[in-house]
This record gives sequence, structure tokens and C-alpha cells, in this order.
Amino acid sequence: MKLGIAAMILAVAFAGVVAFIAALEGSERASAAKSPEESTRGGLVRGDPGVKPWVERTITSSGTALASASTSASASPTAGSVAAGDGATLPLDEYGYPLPTREQIEAVDHARRFRLPPGAIMSLSVPDIELKNVPVFHSDARGALNRGGIHLSDTSLPWSDTPERNVYVAGHRLGWPGTGSHLVFYRLDELTGGEKIVLRRGNGRRYEYRVLESFIVGPHDDWVTGRVRGRDLLTLQTCTPMPTFEKRLIVRAERV
Repeated sequence: MKLGIAAMILAVAFAGVVAFIAALEGSERASAAKSPEESTRGGLVRGDPGVKPWVERTITSSGTALASASTSASASPTAGSVAAGDGATLPLDEYGYPLPTREQIEAVDHARRFRLPPGAIMSLSVPDIELKNVPVFHSDARGALNRGGIHLSDTSLPWSDTPERNVYVAGHRLGWPGTGSHLVFYRLDELTGGEKIVLRRGNGRRYEYRVLESFIVGPHDDWVTGRVRGRDLLTLQTCTPMPTFEKRLIVRAERV
């Protein structure tokens, strides 16, 4: 009788252990099945009141490249185009930026290295799209944007002394030929998850991030500029789709 009771107790205990393991595995599978959107956007609480998103302005004035393009456009027999340096005609998008030639696109598929000029607060490197030391300026002035990427004012810096960070950097998808920002973020849509991004301060200190996700928002979705509680993020922005550029392509990465 005692043996029978003991056997029953052991059987019940064993069944309980099996049920617990099954429940645990089910929970892990459910967690692993979460989409990237859920992992970084769903259910997260903003840690700051937010700032207005940076909006790419139409460039219509000074600069050698701008003057050259303007002259070529007025001389061209085809409306809505400018003459490229190689004699080809470049169609213009709705903002007036010349669409890239085949040769320019081919050049973007190879390594592009930049020098850190005076005034840049840090550089940005993305090995998977062959960007090396893109200068980033703490200004949204036209001149700064023509020279590389810009850091959105009122958002974090990698060295900000805050509980969480969201370093927000914007750059041209097209821009003007001959400027430092020309096609700088042309291949940004190739970053989908796992790629490395490195920010480097002028003193040489590195801040390394891994891409979590990419997604598209409207031009006034300012929530993407805000910090997220407990997270150390980097957000890259450029305009999409070509050639209308009516939305914003966002690449979000986290510090490692």
C-alpha cells in the first residue's frame, strides 16, 4: 500500500515537472517569435518629452555645385533636368536634386572614406554599406548638411550623461554632386538588422552599435527622435522613397 502511494506521488511530481518544462519552452518560443517592431517600438515608454523631427529642406541657393547645377538646368533643352559633368542629362526629383548617374551609383557600391573637417563633432562608419568616417555636425544649417551628416539638436550624444540616449543623425539620400553629403545615405535601406555602426569622437573614443531594425515613418512622426526608457540607441534618418521622398527611412541601432 505504502509503495503504491509513493509511486503515485512520484508520478504526479514527474508530470508536474514535464508540464513546467513545456510551459517554459512555449514561453521562450513566444518570446523568440516577437517581431523587430515589438522588440523596439511596442510597449516601450518614452523617457523624454520628445523634440520635433528634422525635416530635409529644399536647397536652392549658394554654393559652387548649386550654381553649376542651376546654370546647367537653365541651359538644358529638357525641363526638369540638369547636365552632368560627363555630358549626360540627369533627371531632377521633385525637390530639385539631380538623380544619380549610373557611374555615381557604381561608385557608391565601393568604399567611401571621408576626412573629419574642423567643426565636426564625430564621425560615422557603417562597414556593411562601405561608409568610413562620415563627418557629423551638431547643426542643421544647410552648409553643415552639405558636408556630411547632421546631429539633430536636442537629441542625445553618445557621451550624454542621461539614463538613456537616442543619438539622432540625418543625412541626404541624394544631395548635390560635388558636396560631402552627395549620396551619403543612398544605401541606408540595405541595413535591416545586425549590421555594425561606429561613431567616433574627435578624441578617438569609439561608440559601437548594432542595427535592430529599419522602418518608414511620415515626415512629422516625431516619436522617433525621443529617448526610450532604459535603452542606449542610435537613429539614422534619410528620405524615401526615391524620387518623391515623401517619407522618412529610419534605421535604429543599439549600443553594444
